Amino acid sequence: MDSKTQPIAISDLGVCLVTGAAGFLGRNIVQRLLDEGLRVRALVRSTPLRIEHENLQCFSGDVSRLDTLLPAFADVNSVFHTAALVSLLGGRAMRPSYRDEAWRVNVTGTENVIEACARAKVDRLIYTSSVDVCFEGKPLPNMTESLPYPKHFKSIYAETKAAAEQRVLEANDESGLRTCAIRPDGIYGAQPNDMIDRFVEMLTAGALVARIGSSSALQDNSQVSNLVDGHVLAARHLISKGAACGEAYFIADDEPMNSFEFFRPLIEGLGHRFPEREIPAWLLAPLTHAWQAAHFTLGVPKPMLSPHELDKVCVTHFASIDKARKELGYAPRIRVAEAMQECLKYCESNLNSRN
Repeated sequence: MDSKTQPIAISDLGVCLVTGAAGFLGRNIVQRLLDEGLRVRALVRSTPLRIEHENLQCFSGDVSRLDTLLPAFADVNSVFHTAALVSLLGGRAMRPSYRDEAWRVNVTGTENVIEACARAKVDRLIYTSSVDVCFEGKPLPNMTESLPYPKHFKSIYAETKAAAEQRVLEANDESGLRTCAIRPDGIYGAQPNDMIDRFVEMLTAGALVARIGSSSALQDNSQVSNLVDGHVLAARHLISKGAACGEAYFIADDEPMNSFEFFRPLIEGLGHRFPEREIPAWLLAPLTHAWQAAHFTLGVPKPMLSPHELDKVCVTHFASIDKARKELGYAPRIRVAEAMQECLKYCESNLNSRN
C-alpha cells in the first residue's frame, strides 16, 4: 500500500447506498456493509432484496430515470453503483433498440447516478466496471490500467461499460465527489449467480461434449468476496489526495487459468467426465457471427454463444492486480480451489433440492 495515503476506517464511509442491490454483487456489498455496522440503503428496480436488517432501507428506483433516484440519495455519503444491463451481443446487424436499451441503463443510468450524487453532495462513488472495457478479442496477458479503451467492441455491453467508466472517472473532483472504478471479470461464488448457474445448467443438460478453443488460453475471475473487498478498499481510499481518486483498478483472484480447468471441480465433482475433445475457435467464430446477425435480422433465438463470449473463453486475457495491491492494499483472501469447493457444495445442494 502507498504509505503516503492512509485509508479511512470502514465505519467512516457513513450512510452507504448500493444500486443494483438485488443483483449478485450488489447484495454481497449490502451484506458486507451491514456486517460492518453501517447504515445501508439498497436501490432495486423490480427484484426484491431478500435481506432484512434494522440498518437497511430499501428504495425502488430506475437508474435511467433521475427523478426516481433522488429520494434514495438524500443524506448519503458513499455510493456503490453496481446496476447494469449485461447485453453481450453486438455487430453491424445489431438492432437500434438493443443498443439503445443498453445505453439507457449503462450510460444514461450512470450519468443519472453521477447527477444524483452531485445534487445530494455525496462524498464518494465507486463504480463497478468490467475487464471488458479493455478487451477487444486480442490476447492481453497481464493487462494494466494504462491500457487505452479499444476503438471497436464486439458487444454493446463492453462499449457501454467503457463509456460509463469514462464518465465516472471524469466526474472525480477533489473538492466534491470523489470517484473510482473497479474492473472485475467472471464474478462467481457459492450463491445464485449467472456464471455458475448457467454452466451447471448446460452441464446437467449434457451439452458439455467438448472444450472450446485451446487449453493454453488463460483467463482470470473474481470471487465475489474478494471483489467486495476491492470495492470497500477503494471506497476507503476516496479521500482528499487519496490513492483511488479518479482511478480504475482491476480486481481479480490473481490465478489465471483455462476456463474449462476452472470449472473442472464442478464437472468432475458432479459426476461428469471432463471433456477431452477440443473444438477450434476458428471453426466456431463464423457460426457465432452468422447466428448473432440472424437473431437481429431474422428474429431467430439468441445464439448460445455470442462472438464476444467466444473470445472470452478462447482468447488469453487477464489483468495484473499490482496497482490495486500497491495503492489499495488489496490481496485475494479466498483462493480458487477453496472457492470452487464451496461452489460445488452449492451446486450439489441445488441439484438435490430438485430431485
